[in-house]
Amino acid sequence: MRRVPVLVLLSLSLTVACDCGDGPGGDPDGSAGVDAPGTDGPATDAPGRDGEMCLARDQACTRASECCSNVCEGGTCGESTGCEMIGMACTAGADCCSGRCNTSGGTACAGEGDCVCAPSPACAAQSEACTADADCCNRLCDRPDGAAMGTCAEFGACLSAGEPCGTEGQNGSCCSTLCLDTDGTGPRCQFLGGCRVQDELCSSSAECCSGVCEETARTLDGRPIMRCANAGSCLPAGEVCGDGGASSNCCPNGGGDTGCEPTGTGFRRCFGGDGDCTLPGMMCTTTEECCTDAFPEITCAEGRTGEMLCCLPDGAECAFADVCCGGVCVPDSEGVLRCGAECVPDDGACTTAADCCGCACVPDDTGALSCSSDPADCEACTGPQLGEFCTPGGEPCCNGPTVICSGGEEFQTCILNPDA
Repeated sequence: MRRVPVLVLLSLSLTVACDCGDGPGGDPDGSAGVDAPGTDGPATDAPGRDGEMCLARDQACTRASECCSNVCEGGTCGESTGCEMIGMACTAGADCCSGRCNTSGGTACAGEGDCVCAPSPACAAQSEACTADADCCNRLCDRPDGAAMGTCAEFGACLSAGEPCGTEGQNGSCCSTLCLDTDGTGPRCQFLGGCRVQDELCSSSAECCSGVCEETARTLDGRPIMRCANAGSCLPAGEVCGDGGASSNCCPNGGGDTGCEPTGTGFRRCFGGDGDCTLPGMMCTTTEECCTDAFPEITCAEGRTGEMLCCLPDGAECAFADVCCGGVCVPDSEGVLRCGAECVPDDGACTTAADCCGCACVPDDTGALSCSSDPADCEACTGPQLGEFCTPGGEPCCNGPTVICSGGEEFQTCILNPDA
């Protein structure tokens, strides 16, 4: 099971080994022994993640994030590519080889103040160096001809869950359109919860909103890249829609944006149904008025907030939590998503942290997700997470102000801030 590393806070006062001279950093020019961007990298190691040193040029490495230059080629740290190295001053992530520019407090730089380039995230992004599948955010270390070292597989379209994504909030570069920093290693694309949307990586068709998980390409070492595919002309229930550049043509076809509605977490998904019936998850008075196109078992029943909703009973197949009376939609022992009313205990299958009784929903080396209460897996924020109940004026939602506490008079949940 993955362990989330503790982010070590960097500052401009980083001390590195040097031949002391007259400048403020020891060298006559004040460079503190670190070469300028665009050179062949620092001559000495520099502090990195977890108090370790990032590696200087020509030092042995296994992945790019170990190197101050964020370049590991042929087993040794190489030159930077014109970007700033770890520990160097910056104003934005785009300045840094690692893609991360942080304040001395460890938060993303807002373009001013004492900001420095921080180490890469815990997992390696597409095209970064790797030695095993578990090194990569996409769990695919591409090593042609059985090479000891390789690079994390690259594939087109959008970024899958786990990949670094730059700006928090709704982000069209992510397949899910959701980008959050949930563990202190920088913003990453997130699963939406429930079924996986089009182009997310998958291992079975049961994981996908479309019910289709298919090979879309092959890695250079010959393995299939499996992604959720949409075989129809409209978007099935559970697909993200309308935001972040996504289509709003939810099934049944021809309905325009009918059925593309905000979820309890603030982003929009297809609920299934047309304008002639009450959509799943919406208030109702009788079962007869509920849309049954996507979910034949739907009834008008009491939801988790006490209101009467068109919703699915426990045990029914579901697409995401908003269509379940109990507010939970998680995989059963066969991997089929089913409604429930109870949080998932440790080691149980999950789709997001909001499913879990504990603090986290984490992947193992194969990418399978399960719940955990291990403090090493928990994010630094102890407040309610996206999709969980919250109290206005109480403990703030994690990832604020991108995520805020909002909702009705009696029940509120942590949702994406529409104004962020």
